[in-house]
Amino acid sequence: MHRIEVRALGALTVCVDETSVSLGGPVPRALLARLVIAEGDVVPAGTLIDELWHGRPPPSATATLQGYVSGLRRVLEPDHGRSAPQVLVRRGTGYVLAVDRAAVDAHRFVDLATAGRELLRAGDPAAARSTLTDALALWTGPAYVDAAGWEFAEIEADRLTALRADVTEDHLAAISDSGDQVAATTELEKLVRTDPLRERAWELLALALYRAGRQGDALDTLRRARAVIADELGADPAPSLAALEQSVLRHDPVLLPDVPAAAPRRVPTSAVPEPLTPMVGRDDQVAQVQQLLTGHRLVTITGPGGMGKTRVAVEVARRRDDPDGPWFVELAGAADLAALLDTVSGAVGLTFTGGIGALSDLLRDRRLLLVLDNCEHLLDEVAEFCTRMLVTCPQIRVLATSRTVLGVAGEHRYPLTGLDASTQLFLDRAGDGAAGVDHATVARLCTALDDMPLAIELAAAQTTMLSVPQIIDMLDDRFAVLRGGPRTNDRHVTMQAAIDGSFASLDDSARALFVDLAVFDGGFDLATAMRVTGRPSLLADLTALVDSSMVTALGGDPRRYRLLETLREYAIGHRDAQRSAAVQRAHTDWVRAVAAEAYLALRGPDCLRWTQRLEADMPNIRAALGRARDDATTYLEIAGNVYWYWYRRGHVAEGMRALEPALRAPADIPVTVTIRALAGRAIMSYLGADLPALFEALTALDVLYTGLDTDDESPTDDTARGDAAVTLAFFQAGAGAVDVARERAGIAMDIGLRHRYPWTVAESLMALGTADFRAGDHAAAGVHFDRALAVAEECGYDWCAASVSWLHAKSEIAQQLIGGPAETRLAGMIAYCKRAFDLTSWMVAMSTLAYVLYLRGEHERAGQLLGVVERRTDLTGFSPEGMDVVELADYGKQMRAGIDPVMLATAAERGRELTGDAIDALVAWSVVPVVVP
Repeated sequence: MHRIEVRALGALTVCVDETSVSLGGPVPRALLARLVIAEGDVVPAGTLIDELWHGRPPPSATATLQGYVSGLRRVLEPDHGRSAPQVLVRRGTGYVLAVDRAAVDAHRFVDLATAGRELLRAGDPAAARSTLTDALALWTGPAYVDAAGWEFAEIEADRLTALRADVTEDHLAAISDSGDQVAATTELEKLVRTDPLRERAWELLALALYRAGRQGDALDTLRRARAVIADELGADPAPSLAALEQSVLRHDPVLLPDVPAAAPRRVPTSAVPEPLTPMVGRDDQVAQVQQLLTGHRLVTITGPGGMGKTRVAVEVARRRDDPDGPWFVELAGAADLAALLDTVSGAVGLTFTGGIGALSDLLRDRRLLLVLDNCEHLLDEVAEFCTRMLVTCPQIRVLATSRTVLGVAGEHRYPLTGLDASTQLFLDRAGDGAAGVDHATVARLCTALDDMPLAIELAAAQTTMLSVPQIIDMLDDRFAVLRGGPRTNDRHVTMQAAIDGSFASLDDSARALFVDLAVFDGGFDLATAMRVTGRPSLLADLTALVDSSMVTALGGDPRRYRLLETLREYAIGHRDAQRSAAVQRAHTDWVRAVAAEAYLALRGPDCLRWTQRLEADMPNIRAALGRARDDATTYLEIAGNVYWYWYRRGHVAEGMRALEPALRAPADIPVTVTIRALAGRAIMSYLGADLPALFEALTALDVLYTGLDTDDESPTDDTARGDAAVTLAFFQAGAGAVDVARERAGIAMDIGLRHRYPWTVAESLMALGTADFRAGDHAAAGVHFDRALAVAEECGYDWCAASVSWLHAKSEIAQQLIGGPAETRLAGMIAYCKRAFDLTSWMVAMSTLAYVLYLRGEHERAGQLLGVVERRTDLTGFSPEGMDVVELADYGKQMRAGIDPVMLATAAERGRELTGDAIDALVAWSVVPVVVP
């Protein structure tokens, strides 16, 4: 039997044999949550139907429920089908989830909470602390968050959340009873700030302060508690608060922790701080650093302030088992080499005189890991120390954290990037402050904060005052919002403070470059940075910025770099207005040149490279378009040259919005610029299924086209005439105006042949074939399509090759030539789309192939392909059936009417979960693969 683990204290997750499995959409997840909550009891099918559909089940609810159960069984029991179900079992009239109680984190949490409280009451605080730490570590986010909106889940989530609050207090009580008053008071201060009406937390805080020898602070805490409770509740505090105050006043010995007086003092063999909060989402990075330390004696974790370097280093150290360590050394307070040595010796419990040599003699035979935290302000001193220790102490390894590399021979740098589980971290730290907020909104906030842990925690702290959407709206002034960090760490009390030190450590030239580079939104390469900043040589300064974690190297060839958005906003705050204007003009000129080159490059063999380049530089293009709103020529020139990127990647709304100003272009703009932008507006409106907008753009394009001088055969004006003619021809052919379409396609082809524009020739032949197709002459259409495909293949115009293959396939479907010809065309189309990074045409191919499978009677696989497309429609907003209201819309209507609804729903849900290789396998099963030349 497979080993199953269910996690409900956060995003609902199921692991089968330690591998996470896909659970499907919201309703299957809610179904699983309901069965988990039942704790092994049978839940009648009628109850499930009533609760899953909120008391208003559809007529097909029973069949749909069975479909969901079947889907869950497939992932919970990979062997399902060869034996009777053993996990999701039907008993009587209902279902039960038959898993061990220990396999469900929510049940395990309840059991650990009970055990921890019993240990605390029995006078074993150390064991209670360990048990309750394990209990709290199970939480990765709000309980049953995937089932928010279902009453049964919300009731259970509320119960578990209330228990978590009690366990948190028990845990802090155990910490205090164990004698660690510093850790207890730090966390309790935070707890009473976030939840000031929990009286027990006030009592525990006052008790911990008293035990730490701070009687006055303890009494002040009790007075604050009385005031808060009176103000907020209008009630007197619990009698226990008053009793505690009297005990504090008379120094009652019962208040002191019960630690055996004769307990021997243990000489420490390591020292690593105990984290006050559970680590979220860094397991992979911790494992990678651990692996690096097996092959490198010095590893430096680098990253900007607030990226979580210390937290990762602490976790690496906690998982070590060195015979003589590990030892954690905080260097933030050390000012020179002598202070560094004092700090190290104090951390490892040694007393010596004689400098580095004496210390290395003491540690020569030790096997340990030395963690040097916050080294950036002592680079020369730390480099000298590490070099001497590593040379003379062969069994010592050093893990350093620094915003800047140390520059020591043999050093291995590990740049720490943003947190993958940033949404989970925010929800965990915000607690009730994020109640009711959907994950997509939180994810948007975390992305805007570069997934930087400190920024996320500071934002989470603001949820006591602001909603998450409010925080997002205020990020234009993020440094005013990102504050309120721990008082014990000046460097992390605000995001501004976390960056100030790094900026101040740069020399004037590197600081000036850092501020200039803020003009790039998204990223840049070395040549682009040189061009836009006007610096013929900047490699040294850029290297300094990368070394100090102010600029991130992204890789690639050529190497690309970027400023994290938080660092970019910091740099913008240090701009000089005159210099900023000059750099922005240079940036716009660069974008304009890139867009002009991209227009033709996207129609040739380099289309994949250019699509990927535009993907990387689209933030820069958007920034330039935003600045060029008052310069219509520059704006439309950029937008009109990149619309093919928007088309191919499915950015429908953005493309339509960006090209809308072409409809109101001033008369003094070069006609070539306006025609190209209008053609783009028409094509994007077609993609977006906005027929009125499409008609408006084509009308405006027709007016310009008919006004052009037909005797002017200059390449510039002829190119504009060809662009307009072939665009009009394609849409007129599609609408059935075949005669005028043929005339204009012929004009465009003559222009393409005259100036050797093979892309125009291929598009013209495609328009001629479309006209024949609409006229019902499939033989003539096939001739034009074959010629168009040959020209497109010869010049590397993959989009046109894909589109021609699709039109030809539709012609063959109309002739009922399935079972070979149509599938072969669609296989070719899919291959062209993958080679060109063309998402929208790929979705069109998948929709058409689904219909072919439907005609062949393969209804389940047809439904899966529909699900594949629906998933991408959700992500992009592009709907193939909305674009093609003639054939594809009719194909979809036939499939939804002809496929059993339950089968269609189940198959589509499965298709929505398919990715990569699984989709390729489904396509390969459906068609005879073809090789693209």
